[in-house]
Amino acid sequence: WGLSRRLKRWRRAWVRRNPMRSPRHSTKRPLGRGTIGCGVDVVELARFQQAMRRGGRAFMRRIFTEQEEAYARARPRTMMLHLAGRFAAKEAVIKAMSQIDPKRLLAMKQVEIRNDRLGRPHIILHDRPSGRVNVHVSLSHVNTVAVASAIVTR
Repeated sequence: WGLSRRLKRWRRAWVRRNPMRSPRHSTKRPLGRGTIGCGVDVVELARFQQAMRRGGRAFMRRIFTEQEEAYARARPRTMMLHLAGRFAAKEAVIKAMSQIDPKRLLAMKQVEIRNDRLGRPHIILHDRPSGRVNVHVSLSHVNTVAVASAIVTR
């Protein structure tokens, strides 16, 4: 009985000294305002082309929206690089969103990447929002690799 009291007292003191490690701040549930999630993804062009060949038209329909396909088809020389970049961006956004709200599962087609008038990419989420989020994304690609990073804030 005495040992149990000492352990409880020690645990309370430990939680006071380490507030971010207490069970109240578990990552299992959605976090409050000011929360930041970060996601990064790298796509090798050769592996992406192989997946495109294997999956065919069904793969395209499952992953990309019509606007994303039209954007890439308008650039025939670099179409695969643009699609790979958008694929990486979708993966990065999904990873970042899962850090903020693990219960909010997004499908690839629910994340749409569009460009504004200046050519900067921005994200449109096509799901039922469980709270307002801001998504910032950056894309880059070279001959054989596409990379994207996403930061989500609530």
